[in-house]
Amino acid sequence: MRKIRWCDAALLAFAAVTVIGLAVVARPPGGESSAGPRPTMTAQRPSTDPHPSPSALFIGDSYTQGSESEELTYACMAAARVRWHCTVAAFPGTGYISGGPANRFDFEYFGESDSFVERIQKLGLIYQPDIVVLDGGRNDRFPPAADVFTAMLFTIGEAKRIWPEAEIVFIRPRFLADPRGDVGFDDDFMRRLESDPAAAGVRFVDPIAEAPFAGGDTSALLGADGVHPNLTGDRQIGAALAAALAASGAEGAR
Repeated sequence: MRKIRWCDAALLAFAAVTVIGLAVVARPPGGESSAGPRPTMTAQRPSTDPHPSPSALFIGDSYTQGSESEELTYACMAAARVRWHCTVAAFPGTGYISGGPANRFDFEYFGESDSFVERIQKLGLIYQPDIVVLDGGRNDRFPPAADVFTAMLFTIGEAKRIWPEAEIVFIRPRFLADPRGDVGFDDDFMRRLESDPAAAGVRFVDPIAEAPFAGGDTSALLGADGVHPNLTGDRQIGAALAAALAASGAEGAR
């Protein structure tokens, strides 16, 4: 398997009406390790409650996968705090561009990767979530920022088209090792994204930039690779994300 330049890589494979997540983890040139995260595709059982909690679909990369089981991803821990049912479709190395047609990567045994927008188009055949959370961009630092901007807007637009009744949440991409680092997408980039008419109605949240991460030493919250959160880091991001979702007024999180 050839090496790649991103954090890691994976494939979303579908069999009949069951979604099966498969992945091979790769170490890119430059020393960023992807050891730890596993591919994640998990869904809660349908509720028989006549007034069920909102269902949230998290679409993301290796950060969204977490360091342990699906239930201990920061996505599902945040969802539990705001009383959402949680589904996670998180695969390493992917993003708004990364893993898609412009730079598809192959894996021994597993085939080809996909981008977020491609995954959304597949997931739309199976899921009808109340909330769709987009959590990526960390693997999209190699193309020009203008191209990533266009891809982000297109992904948002496809999520709106496929799930017109769903609320869309966009998590600003950051690394826990550098909570204020912009990953190549600075404040001006984010302001333009938020103010674009195509993003109207989308809730933007930025949990990693806030306390207790910003301005502090986050090394104890990182795994052995120094990139991905460990279980403690996942727990703290989950708490911060739940607070950010509540502050944003996201459905059911208020």
